[in-house]
Amino acid sequence: MQITVKNLYKRISPRKVRPVLHNFRNMNIEEAKIAASFVDKKAAGFILDLIKAGIAAAKENYLETDKTIIKSIACNEGPRLKRFIPWSKGQSRRITKKMAHIVLVLEAPDAVKPVKKAAGQQSSGATDSSASRLLRPSASTPIDN
Repeated sequence: MQITVKNLYKRISPRKVRPVLHNFRNMNIEEAKIAASFVDKKAAGFILDLIKAGIAAAKENYLETDKTIIKSIACNEGPRLKRFIPWSKGQSRRITKKMAHIVLVLEAPDAVKPVKKAAGQQSSGATDSSASRLLRPSASTPIDN
């Protein structure tokens, strides 16, 4: 089962967030929460909030958080705020303030998985070959009506 959590319109450049994201891919979500608390970057705070939201969403869907892993985490560019600053001789210069959209996809193993049988065991629903011949006539034997 997959859970998607988003942290949108964060006032940080996506270029500053992406190097921090690479450390968290394919990690257990509990380990990622601990690791994010020790990263000394502004982006780590946004990622930590996102991981906490992911843990809450996993608990809401009755998933075990110790088995949930981060399948993918990405940072896309959001809209830009355009501002102007006065410059010399009556001119102005543009300042663009970038925003980031951070998307986290969690994956939990399915609750019901088939159990592999040992090599010598038969499944409980299988019948013995002589019993199957009695139930189903072969193509070579004629059927009497």
